[in-house]
Amino acid sequence: MSRKVFAGVLAGIGMLALSTTAAQAGSGGGVPTALTSFFICKTINGDSAGRSVDVQAFNTDPANPAGWGNTLRGVPLGNATLACAFAKLFLPAAPDQPVGSTTEIHPQASSTSGFKDLKCYSISVSKGQIQPGAPPSYTVSDNLFPNGVDTGVTGSSMTYICAPAHFSAPQ
Repeated sequence: MSRKVFAGVLAGIGMLALSTTAAQAGSGGGVPTALTSFFICKTINGDSAGRSVDVQAFNTDPANPAGWGNTLRGVPLGNATLACAFAKLFLPAAPDQPVGSTTEIHPQASSTSGFKDLKCYSISVSKGQIQPGAPPSYTVSDNLFPNGVDTGVTGSSMTYICAPAHFSAPQ
């Protein structure tokens, strides 16, 4: 995996963790909730937030941090490179059946007592499923951005599917 893609995935994980923390605990912080959904992600060309942050990593097993540092200080935020949304996954349907008419694939069971990791898979979307024309431009609300808004963000077709996972200590 290239450094740029890895950085994008790591940034996506950080955004998900921070947004979950904010949603669960308001402005007072707290422990992120366990991930219980799949995500579908696209690469984007968002601007730099123009700031640095300190990061406290949450592990499902602090005795086995799997190579994630427990704290990082003064991490500069580069350009936004990944945008993710919740998704449901299903076994493939026949061409004459609608998506969602087959068995749903459920994410790994996850405890609500701790934060779970995220594992992402690269995907290829056929050209027939990509909307023609220039990619749309979005305005994104983002608490990491100094004014809370990133404008003119464009993206690719979907490039990753991410699932809750548990990383154990390196071997």
